[in-house]
Amino acid sequence: MKQEIEAVLTKLGLKQPTLIQQETRDAILNGASLVALAKTGTGKTLAYALPALERVKKGMPNSLIIIAPTTELAVQIRHAINPFIHALGLKGVSLVGAGNRQRQEDNLKKKHPEVVVATPGRFFDFFSSNRIKIEQIKTLVIDEADDILEFSKMELLSSLGQNLSSDAQILLFGATESEITQKAEEIFGRVFLLVDVRSQQTTTVKNYFLQIDNTHKIDFVQRLTRLDHFKGILFFDSNQTMMRFAGIFAHTKTKFTLLANEFGKEKCEQALHDLKVGKTKLLLATDLAARGLDIPGVTYVINFDIPSEVNTYLHRAGRTGRMGANGYVVTLGDDHDFRDLKKLLGDSATLERVYFAGYRLVTKLPRKKKAKKAVTEEKVVSAPSKKKKHKKQKNKNKGYHPHYLKQKGEQ
Repeated sequence: MKQEIEAVLTKLGLKQPTLIQQETRDAILNGASLVALAKTGTGKTLAYALPALERVKKGMPNSLIIIAPTTELAVQIRHAINPFIHALGLKGVSLVGAGNRQRQEDNLKKKHPEVVVATPGRFFDFFSSNRIKIEQIKTLVIDEADDILEFSKMELLSSLGQNLSSDAQILLFGATESEITQKAEEIFGRVFLLVDVRSQQTTTVKNYFLQIDNTHKIDFVQRLTRLDHFKGILFFDSNQTMMRFAGIFAHTKTKFTLLANEFGKEKCEQALHDLKVGKTKLLLATDLAARGLDIPGVTYVINFDIPSEVNTYLHRAGRTGRMGANGYVVTLGDDHDFRDLKKLLGDSATLERVYFAGYRLVTKLPRKKKAKKAVTEEKVVSAPSKKKKHKKQKNKNKGYHPHYLKQKGEQ
């Protein structure tokens, strides 16, 4: 490993490589094309980035191309590898749909960057206009390869890969198998080495189910945010459901931020920053917006509804329990939802029912507290009836009434 890279790793406190980093390093350094599968949160970004950066030669523009499915993930990757790019004396740019196109084009012209991190749409935009030439690309990385098909056309990726020079390499990294990883050799017309370490990786994530009807889900989300050490992401299946929930949730005392598709780059970055630094404890997001995000210290992932696919569930779960930390995935739903989710997950995860016990969740139904011993017969006789009636009236209506449910005119 180059001394410059070792120095940055030491500064960041990264002493030991993770399993996926160990198993892929030599193959990448030797120029092999590979499919690499590892659980989320186990260091895949540095697994491909560090050896790929070591292969980059100064003054060779666009020689390392990293494609990510979303703007947020592309920006995150760029931030993660920037210290290493600078240490090696290289230049890098980000090409994302949410950014200013003219400024990005100017960066390509003036900087002649060796490293390009891009979203599929913006990459092919510049590629088709000949700003990035096929013969320049020596290493093509497709991150979240199991999801990239949702964001780009297979024909474009296939054509790109098949037209790369024979000495170029293609690196496909993901957490689950998909068409692009299973048929990589057919799609790209070259031999791939498979590195799959998922079965060797232990998980620190617990998968929980919290039974509740739709009417009271907002109340339960509020209770979850008050759990000890809570820092979480609440996932929705659609942007419409998320925005409707946010409209109601905004009337509660719980602070939260949103990651929405229609928000600009700056607003999304601010939402992520607020969660990272602890300004808020809850982020609302859809799968499209939060794909692959690495937010330090996320302890809880909450599914507002049951995901339709097991891969979606696993990707969401990967936002917590990263790099060996403890994490919890809590899905909300009724008894029917519980059966459906168990069927969906199969052997992928062990699902347990949980219950509230103060400021924590427990897997055994808490026993109800025993009622206080009845007062003696003598005390009952001597107790004035008016006082008892007054006490009963005083305790009336002390239930939980969130202020956003109050009708107009109520105090």
